[in-house]
Amino acid sequence: MKQGKLTNDQLQKFIIDKITPKNAETVVGAGVGEDCCAVRLTDGLCVVSTDPITASSEQTGILAIHINANDIAAAGAKPIAALVTLLIPPSATEERISKVMQQLIQTAEGLGIDIIGGHTEVTDSVNRLIVSVTMIGKPVMPGRIFKTADMKVGEDIILTKYAALEGTSIIASDFAKELEGLLNEDDQKQLMQIGELLSVVKDGTIAATVAGVSAMHDVTEGGVIGALCEMCDASGTGAEVDFNKIPIYPITQKICDHYGIDVFGLISSGSMLITAQNGGAVIEALRAAGVGATVIGKVTEQGVFDISGGKRREIAPYRADELYKVLKTRSF
Repeated sequence: MKQGKLTNDQLQKFIIDKITPKNAETVVGAGVGEDCCAVRLTDGLCVVSTDPITASSEQTGILAIHINANDIAAAGAKPIAALVTLLIPPSATEERISKVMQQLIQTAEGLGIDIIGGHTEVTDSVNRLIVSVTMIGKPVMPGRIFKTADMKVGEDIILTKYAALEGTSIIASDFAKELEGLLNEDDQKQLMQIGELLSVVKDGTIAATVAGVSAMHDVTEGGVIGALCEMCDASGTGAEVDFNKIPIYPITQKICDHYGIDVFGLISSGSMLITAQNGGAVIEALRAAGVGATVIGKVTEQGVFDISGGKRREIAPYRADELYKVLKTRSF
C-alpha cells in the first residue's frame, strides 16, 4: 500500500464498515472525516480522540500533544487529560526519550492538560520512536459536540491562521542544516512565531460558542485540500474556495518552492476549518481573542473547486501528504 493515510474509500471499506456500535452510550463513532468520538456518561459527554506521530523527529512530543488536543477542540470541547504510549526502538538513547517526555509534559502543561497514564515499551517492531496519544475532553457547550459531517450548503468556510504551519515547522527543524543557506533572519523570526501557533484549542473553544457554527475540522495530514475534501465527503456536500485568500507565511512559501511541494497539500496543524451561517461573526469572535481568521469560500452541493484567479477548477486530495516527498530524502 502507498505511504500516508488510507483513501476515504479504503477507510470506509476496510475499517469503518466493519465496526458496528452496540452501546446506546456511543453518541459519535468511527466515520470518514470524524477525528473524535463521543460517549454519553451519566453527567454529560466525554469526547475522545487518538493519533500517533510517525513522521516528525525533532518535535515529536510537541506535535503529539497538539494534534490530539486540536482534534478535541474541533469537536467544540476542551482537552483535559491525555494517555501517552511510547513504542521505543532498541537503538533509542535515554537522552532521546528524556527529550520527548519533556516536550510532552511542557506542551500538555501549557494547554492545561494532565497526562494521566499510558504505556511504554522497547520493541524491535519499530525502527524509530512512535508516540501515540489518546486525548480526553469535555464540551464547551454542555451536551453539544460539533461533527465534521454537519456542515451545510450555503455556509461560509473559514480558515484560522495560516496554511501549512506544522509542515513548515517540521521541515525547518528536521532539515535545519540543509536549509542554512536558504533561510535568513526574518525567516527564523517567522519560524519562532509559527511555533506558537500550532494549537487550535483557542480557535475551537471560541468558535463553539458562536451562534450558527455547524462544523469544525483541524487541518492536519493532507493540508487544506485534504481537510476540505474530508469535510465534504463526511457531510455529502461540496465547496468553492478561493485559495488566493488563504494566508501563507513567506517562510512557508519559500520552503515549499525549494522542495517543489504544494503548500495546500502540506500538513497544517495550527489552522482550523470552520463552517458557519455568518462567517463574519465567527471571525469577529476569533480576532477579539487574538486568533486570525479568513473567509475563504462557500459550502456547495457537490465537488470541491478552486475558484481563485477567476477560474473554476475541480480538485482532489493528494494520495499522500506533501511532507512525505521531503521526508523520503532523509535517512532515519
